[in-house]
Amino acid sequence: MRGRVSKGVWPPENVSLTPGKRVLFLTKNLDLIRKQLYEGLNLRMEDLSVEELLDDINTDVMTPAWVCFDHDPAMIAENAYAGLMHEGGRVFEPRALIDGGFEVIVSGHRKGTGSSRETAPQ
Repeated sequence: MRGRVSKGVWPPENVSLTPGKRVLFLTKNLDLIRKQLYEGLNLRMEDLSVEELLDDINTDVMTPAWVCFDHDPAMIAENAYAGLMHEGGRVFEPRALIDGGFEVIVSGHRKGTGSSRETAPQ
């Protein structure tokens, strides 16, 4: 079973993780993201303020167009957040989310913004 949310309440008051899985906090401080991905840092919301979370994450960060050439969701997952770049390099290396055991991603306001893919042919 994957993560569970309390029934009948939206947004849920509680979210349960699958045992052994982790929460990734997308912070404006990209070094904190790297430490979570590659050094095993486990943050909690109590460790952060809402203002420290990354806002306005667009679809080109989440799944750049080249990632979508793979139609297999498992392959797409291997390159999740491939568009988040810092100093010319990817913050999320291939399989970073999978290998890190992340089940939930927490960010600031508006995720999936700015996509023009639906209207590109028009």
